[in-house]
Amino acid sequence: MRLYVAGRLNYDTIVQVDRLLERGRKYVGRVLTEGFGGTGANIALAAARAGAREVRLLAAVGEDLAERAIAFLRSEGVDTRHVAVLKGASGRAIILVDSSGESTIVTLPGVNNMLSLEHVPRDVGEVDGVVVANVPLNVAKSIVVQTTSSQAVFMDPGASWNPFELAEEVQGECFVLPNKREFDHHANSASFSRRCITIVKMGPQGAIAHIYRKRKAIAVSSLPVEKLGMRIASTSGCGDVFTGVFSVIYLESRSLEKALLYATIAAGLKTAKPLSFDSPRRVELEEAVEELSKHVSIYESSL
Repeated sequence: MRLYVAGRLNYDTIVQVDRLLERGRKYVGRVLTEGFGGTGANIALAAARAGAREVRLLAAVGEDLAERAIAFLRSEGVDTRHVAVLKGASGRAIILVDSSGESTIVTLPGVNNMLSLEHVPRDVGEVDGVVVANVPLNVAKSIVVQTTSSQAVFMDPGASWNPFELAEEVQGECFVLPNKREFDHHANSASFSRRCITIVKMGPQGAIAHIYRKRKAIAVSSLPVEKLGMRIASTSGCGDVFTGVFSVIYLESRSLEKALLYATIAAGLKTAKPLSFDSPRRVELEEAVEELSKHVSIYESSL
């Protein structure tokens, strides 16, 4: 199974702070760790670790970190032929993690905003599925219009643009994967579309898939990480891991319930690790599903 991912590539610095941030206060923190991240890279790495045969990443990196970034991605099995090396600073993210593991993120986009139509390849039709994350809207549209009726498209742009604006451009299966805040915002926009299956990621409240054409919803509870004795290190990247694993398992099985289960457990396992890309590998994930699926509830209801 081959997957194409388009999104940001950053270098993350994870800083531990003692309490929730308040306006006008000064805080002392300590650096927990550093490593590559960004929504595009996180999704690509999660997909590769989940067992995708080939993952191609479209992203931009500055000359300052290009050699290290490309070497790292390749070591994880990600195809970097479409990672553009551009003049300027690479994207950076400062991730502030409080004592509960909740993350607050400050992003410096760097060359991520320089990704343009000239960087969009013409091999999008060669893969089984396409994940479009937080690239510029014109780049996202150029990718989506290349897809065919035999390909599934997964859109997870965060707050970068409204994915429902591109829903009618998708010829094949279509999924939108916002978090709760993003969904509430887009659902009230004039461009809201019921064309795609919409999976709302709600963190500790789990996730819910809205299948509008069948007038039903499938809800999945989150993995009760702390009740299972795991310490939450950071929630950063959990939504990206969910999207990457969901895409792979769905393309393998065409089962929405199975993909939701695997993605939920993978995202839960990620919370125990500070780096945003650090998703479980397939062997670990399979073992966790076998052991922990009894702690995750999935149920169906009408819309």
